[in-house]
Amino acid sequence: MDTEIAEIKAAHNKAVADFYKSELTKCDQFKKTLLSLSNLSDVQSVPVVDISSTNLCPLYYNYAVVLFHQKQLYSALKIMTGILQHVDHLNNKFLEKVGLLTVCILLDTNHHKKADQLLEMLQNRLNINNDDILLSDDELLESEQGRKPEELDEEQEIYRNLFRLALIRSRLLNRKSVIIPLEETSNFSILKAHQFYLMNDFQMSAKELSKQFKNEVVTVKKYGEDQNVCIANNMGLIHFNVKHYSLAVRFFQQALLFDQKALETARKDFSNQLPLHCVGATKRPDILYNLGIALLYLQRPKDAFDCLLVPLNVYHKNPRLWLRLAEACIMVHKQHLKEQESQNKNIVSSVIGSGVHRKFVITPSQLKYSVDDTGSSAIPSTSLEFALLCLRNALTLVNHYLQISNTLDMKSVKADTFEVFGNNWNKTLDDGVLCNPSKPLSKAAIEKLRMHILTASSYVSLCLGDYTISLQHAKELLKMENIPDTHKMLAYLYSAESCIMLDKIPEAISFLDPKLLTELKSTDFETRSSPDWNINTLEAASAVFTYNLAVSLAIYGDYELARTTVALSRHPIVTFHVKMLELYLEMQSGNVDKCKKMIALDTPQYF
Repeated sequence: MDTEIAEIKAAHNKAVADFYKSELTKCDQFKKTLLSLSNLSDVQSVPVVDISSTNLCPLYYNYAVVLFHQKQLYSALKIMTGILQHVDHLNNKFLEKVGLLTVCILLDTNHHKKADQLLEMLQNRLNINNDDILLSDDELLESEQGRKPEELDEEQEIYRNLFRLALIRSRLLNRKSVIIPLEETSNFSILKAHQFYLMNDFQMSAKELSKQFKNEVVTVKKYGEDQNVCIANNMGLIHFNVKHYSLAVRFFQQALLFDQKALETARKDFSNQLPLHCVGATKRPDILYNLGIALLYLQRPKDAFDCLLVPLNVYHKNPRLWLRLAEACIMVHKQHLKEQESQNKNIVSSVIGSGVHRKFVITPSQLKYSVDDTGSSAIPSTSLEFALLCLRNALTLVNHYLQISNTLDMKSVKADTFEVFGNNWNKTLDDGVLCNPSKPLSKAAIEKLRMHILTASSYVSLCLGDYTISLQHAKELLKMENIPDTHKMLAYLYSAESCIMLDKIPEAISFLDPKLLTELKSTDFETRSSPDWNINTLEAASAVFTYNLAVSLAIYGDYELARTTVALSRHPIVTFHVKMLELYLEMQSGNVDKCKKMIALDTPQYF
């Protein structure tokens, strides 16, 4: 066994030497060699990589480094978790590297609490003092202790700076107080801007990002990332949060250009053979995700669709992304309907039972994060069919995450994990299910997301003529607890129309019972703000509800009750539809002369 391990270590050392000889450019060859030496068949199929000997940990560590730079973060995390099982046998020098890489992976995968816990354990094991890390040399001399800073060699200084950045970032993401060094460098200014951003002080956040930095410019060639890309993207997020969507789009587009230029420069400098630290330098998927959301808020669904398709290749397990794609398709459909309405010059532009309530569908959710918005759109002509596909994927993911959330006890988890430094850092849970690049989903957030998906699914199914599925989703929506009154009203309306189309008129009338209006409160309607949502009062909601009840009664043949009901619906939002229904009811009663008078009153130019 010892002979076999010695042979593996020798082969590993040769592979490392050859990799350095190639100036870190032959990444695939190096990765293939490490894979063969480690006997790793499928990292994704195991929760934690089992490492048979402590002597092999450097081999697995190097493989994790390659995966980290190639953005295969979850596979890298499984390997690092396996290495930390041997923590008692690792020397401090190697543990420094292992701990820092693991923390960076945890932060990049939104395991913020685990990262914070691991950092604390590393500080205890390695005897790292917070002041030594967070304060600059000048600040350390001015502190109460007045201690002279320890002289560090170049390698130790690099590690200190990297550990300091990871520690500050972790404390910020965990909403803990932290002192950021007063150094006007891009790294610390970006972190300071993030701190102001989390405090909702967007003006100061933008000011920090606009500073003139004293440090060397951070470029892809040297550091594997470009500071201009980060700054432009963060400025976009700031403007997005203050609802300056056009400016946000501009900054996101600028970030894309910086990203493209940085990679082109790096490829030119390295003759198209990028070294390891430059392989995963692009931020394009994340920026396009942000841009796509901003474009949706600007009512530019085709451009948003094009943007959101790109991050889908990376974040296909994100139900929010699938929902946003569906929203883009729905918005295209609704814009097409408006164009048709504007081109319609006929006197009769609608018919009874045409579903007035469909005009009031809510854009499902208000989320966060979004370059190039030019060129032809790839959105399919059958936009609603693709929307339905996206919503099915989103609903499948949400139901799966809901099961995970229900089986996990967020306070005390009994997991088959190991202890590091006497603490179960790997048992520390984040506040929900991971949903990169968005923040983790809590159980409440999953339920809310499911509500939006069901609402959109019911609407799309209704439009496509799949009334059984539409009714099913609407009923599921009504079973949910604590849903907003706007969504509750839509669920009743979608249920009613689905029943009408399925020839279940009595059931449709039951969904439009006036008693249900007593469940609705005005607050939710007044706080809604969307170009496609103009039911801003309870009175408007009541008018839409009552009108649809009158339509259902008319279809059922109870014209007298329908006439009495429609008389109660006197709100400007349904005026046109009410007139059409009243005209229809008079015609059914044989009052032709009265019909003529009603038409002459509204359109005298035709008489």
